[in-house]
Parts: sequence; C-alpha cells; structure tokens
Amino acid sequence: MDEPSCSNSPVDLPEIIPQLKVYAERPKDCFVCGGSASGYHYDVPACNGCKTFFRRYVISKRLFTCKLNDDCFDLSTRDVPVKCRACRINKCFAVGMNPHALEVDKTNTDCLKEVTKRKNMIGNDAVNEKQLVLNSLESMENKIQKIADMLTYLELKLDQFRASSYNPHWAEVRGLEFVLNSTNRISLADKFGPMPGWPLLDNNLSPSRPPPLSHEKLVIGGPPPYSPKKKHWLYFNMLATIEYAKTFMFFHELLPRDQLILIRYTTLACVNLLVSFSSVSKKYDTAVHPDGTLQMHRNQEYYSSNVMSIIPLIRYQVQQIEYVLLKAICLCNPAVPDLSKHAQLLLAEERQKYSEALLDHCIRNIGNGPSRFTDLIGIIDVLERQQRMQKDLHLLYIAPLVAKTPKDNIVQIIEDVMDS
Repeated sequence: MDEPSCSNSPVDLPEIIPQLKVYAERPKDCFVCGGSASGYHYDVPACNGCKTFFRRYVISKRLFTCKLNDDCFDLSTRDVPVKCRACRINKCFAVGMNPHALEVDKTNTDCLKEVTKRKNMIGNDAVNEKQLVLNSLESMENKIQKIADMLTYLELKLDQFRASSYNPHWAEVRGLEFVLNSTNRISLADKFGPMPGWPLLDNNLSPSRPPPLSHEKLVIGGPPPYSPKKKHWLYFNMLATIEYAKTFMFFHELLPRDQLILIRYTTLACVNLLVSFSSVSKKYDTAVHPDGTLQMHRNQEYYSSNVMSIIPLIRYQVQQIEYVLLKAICLCNPAVPDLSKHAQLLLAEERQKYSEALLDHCIRNIGNGPSRFTDLIGIIDVLERQQRMQKDLHLLYIAPLVAKTPKDNIVQIIEDVMDS
C-alpha cells in the first residue's frame, strides 16, 4: 500500500512549529547587570534579580533619578554596577527588555490599574520609545500548567475507561463514522466501574505463559470470540483514542470530512504511544495491557512493529507531562493529506500551542532544553514509521483473510483505520 509521506523530521522544527522562537542554548550572562542569567525574561537574558526589578518598576508608582552621571550600569567603564535604580531601569530598556511581555494576572484589578497608570507615566518619561502595552493574559508558566493539568486529567479518565467493565461488542460500534457521530463514551467508565478481577491472575507475565495466538490466526473466520470480561485490545484502544480526540474543542470545529480524515490517519500512532507509555510507566519493555496480558506475536515483523515506540520512551525517560503533550501534538497533525485549508490552519494553531508548551517545559526543567525538545519531537517520526509498517503488514497478511470473512465478524474500526 502506497502511503503518503507525512513524517515530522526532528531537525525541521519550522515545519513542526511555525514561527516558534527557539533559543539555541540557555543564556549565561545577564544583559543588565552582567551576573549569571537564569533564563530569558521579557525577551532578554537576565538574572532573577533584574527580572523582578523590571516587573516591580513597571507596576509600581515610583520614578527614579540618578544622583551621579547616569552611567551607573555602564559595564564598559566599571566591572560592578553601582546600586542605582534609575540607571538600572534605563539599562533594562536599553538592552531590550520588553514591557509587552509583562505577565499580569487579569483577575488582579489593583495590579491592572497600576500597570495602566504606569503605561501613561512611561509614555511621558524618557523611555517613551518603550511604550508599555498591557498583556492581560496569564503568564506562560500558568498557561503551560493549565494545559498540562487538562491533558493529565484527560489521560487519567482515559486510563479508567480502558480499565472499565464497559466492553461493547464490535458489532455495536459500526466503524469510524458511527463513533464520530455518537456521544462521547469516556464518562461511561464511572457508570460501569472497573473490570472485576483485573489484572488477570492467570495471565501474569512469566516465561511459562505461552504467547497468545497471532493476529493472522485469529482473524480466520472472524475475530476472537467475544467475552464481556475480556477485551479485544486493538479494537478497544482505537475506540478509546477516538473518544480522546473528541474531547478537544478544536476537533468539533472541523468539518465532518476533516474529522474522518484526521482520525483515520492519526489513531494508530496515538494508540501506539498510549500503549507504549502505559507499559514503560509500569517498568515493562514490551507492550502490556490494563488486564495484565502481554501483547505478543509469533510473527517477528508484527512483534517488532509493536515495540518500536517503546525504545525511545525508555531511552529518553519520557515524563508524564511530556507524554501527554507529545500525544496532543501527534493528534494535531496539519500535514495529513487531503485536509481542507481550514483544518490545516486550525490544526497548525493547536499543534503550535502544545509544541510551545513542551518546549517551555524542556527549557524550564531540563539542562539542555532545546536538545531535549528535539529528541521528544523525533518520537513522532518513529510513530509515523511504526504505523506505516503496521498498515503495510495488515494489508499483506490480514486484509486477504478479512476479505474472506463474513461481514458481521469484521471489526470495522480496525479496518477503517488500517485501510488508510
């Protein structure tokens, strides 16, 4: 099967994140005082002290006057700046500290009034070229935290859904369009509760436990026999991933045709990432399902394709917050073939939001943040290659058998995803 190439090269960041500002490395020196910089603050490498001083100046009522020669922070004439607040704020503006980037909580009305007043004062002062424009948006850190909290909560509900006793027969779920047009099922986990008896004691991982029958054996004459206590994991994980996508607000702004195209293309990659991270977080180096069963296959090609995405997760020791952001980035793929222009623009905007959150997390928490970000984005390329391999194997081994299978015995969701 010829599949359109849609790989996300880890070195081609502009295509992945349009117009995203990426700093080459963590800054060393504060541009204001010459001390050790803690990062980029208000668009300038600065220490925490100068960052805090600039913020307090902008929202305060005070104006400062130099008692010397207005050169107290001229580091070309002295090694250590003189403690002069007037020269310090002038130096802040001179090196490019951006008052547009001031982080103000819009719920703090007193702070808003002071900043607005300060805007007028600055406009009449010697720094009128640096007119302050109030940024009433929440700080980047708070926005990142809200995005991470939302995605982490969604992942928790998804885990509950996968482990719940809700287990509809695949004949009840009549393909992708049926699922997309029906109400979201994730909340059914609360109604049905957890599946009793999981993890299955007789299926504990051990060398003596034989692997399950291979997929191509199971589809002869139809899928494995349905049991309300045992889930068909490829089918159910695909169902869970589609319901996951339906929880995003942007998804409902897509046209029905674009929803179908996006889901057909991204579902398998998201399923692989879900299963891989769930397994790695439980200290396994192979795919393990919520019921405790091991995802094995007698065909080496199938087995290799199933564990491809586990290797980079282990290598980079991917954290929970990185995983949830990476999965959102994987879902929001504007490069999927045949999407409308509206869908491409909407998905590019959403992907940039989650990509910026991931980059900010890496810069704030990892020593070599941009390098870490590039490594994580590279996992998407692995997921792309993994799903292409799985779809090719399905076409080679499974599709001919499905063609001979009675229609009522076909798991339609799997066929809709694999045949794309």
